[in-house]
Amino acid sequence: MPSDRPQDLLSSPTPQHLIPYTTHQSPEPVYATAFHPSFSLENTASALYAASLRTLPIRLLSPFSPSIIASYPLVSITTEEYIAPHSLLFSPYEPNTLFAGSLNLIATFDINRNGQGPVVRMPTIPSKRSKVVGGAGGIKGIVSALGMSSEGILAAGTFSRWIGLYDGQGRGGSVGAFEVREDAVTVKEVDGNGVTQVLWSNDGRYLCVAERCSNQVGVWDIRGTGKKLASLRGRNAVTNQRMSVDLVGNEIWAGGVDGMVRVWGVLGMKEGTIETRWDFRAHD
Repeated sequence: MPSDRPQDLLSSPTPQHLIPYTTHQSPEPVYATAFHPSFSLENTASALYAASLRTLPIRLLSPFSPSIIASYPLVSITTEEYIAPHSLLFSPYEPNTLFAGSLNLIATFDINRNGQGPVVRMPTIPSKRSKVVGGAGGIKGIVSALGMSSEGILAAGTFSRWIGLYDGQGRGGSVGAFEVREDAVTVKEVDGNGVTQVLWSNDGRYLCVAERCSNQVGVWDIRGTGKKLASLRGRNAVTNQRMSVDLVGNEIWAGGVDGMVRVWGVLGMKEGTIETRWDFRAHD
């Protein structure tokens, strides 16, 4: 355990003042980060994280090193410019595999291949000129969120509000695509402006979708009906910033712009519009 971590961090009756364990300065804005699935400060070999920077290769970093461990260029085939992914994900099944989502593309890297580009480029649409999306047409737009289920299904969300599903632990073909946008006739106001997070339930049946500028978290029954099951309302996250949600047990927890953390009940137990079960103030 690092010596600068308070021993009574979780039991202290008063707030603790924490200092960073390490700091990495970035020369460019950071678009996305992802922690290695075995990240632990007690294990220097797996204490790794990846970062996507504008106009630079993807970086592999460690809190135990001030320098870059490795880098992986993602270069446009047509312009030869660096592509900065908007989403990153280490595979929970193959920890040396890193997925990177960008415009109409999911690239797969082997982190053991320092300085080399992706081992696989998987376009999310047949061609850039393609006007058909959904189903065999794939998903069009910037891949802004990635998540892997316990059954090896890779979910990819886009800022254009589409979800694509890929089998074979992200190395297989497309097994489905659907639009997050709801029918304007049944929705009184626009709620959502691009997918920022996809989160699977522990059993791989339900997929939670969080968006920017949204007061809800959508829940889809992927393995069952394949349709939207519920809307978790009251999130209070109408902002362009990425406001993440998390799965705690079988409950969904989400922070809001008002400093509140809201909790919804067990996934799959109810359908339709679901209000928060309880909440608490995390900060002012």
